[in-house]
Amino acid sequence: MKKFVRNAVLATLLTVAGTTAVVASPAMALPFPNNDESITFIYYSDASKTVEVGMLVYGNCGNSFEDGIRTRYSTWYRTSC
Repeated sequence: MKKFVRNAVLATLLTVAGTTAVVASPAMALPFPNNDESITFIYYSDASKTVEVGMLVYGNCGNSFEDGIRTRYSTWYRTSC
């Protein structure tokens, strides 16, 4: 009986800890451009960041556009108009 209670308590604690870790992880927010800027994201196929597979441009320097695919591997920069 003691072993069952101990295992139940341990399972509950692990569930709560796992849920807290998932909920507490923040998502990446998109940077906000100033009045005379645009933001450009370059997306890559993998962590080596050598093969570009997509691009996203938005902001105040013309029309926004998106090409290719978005991946979790990216870099971004600001461009002034």
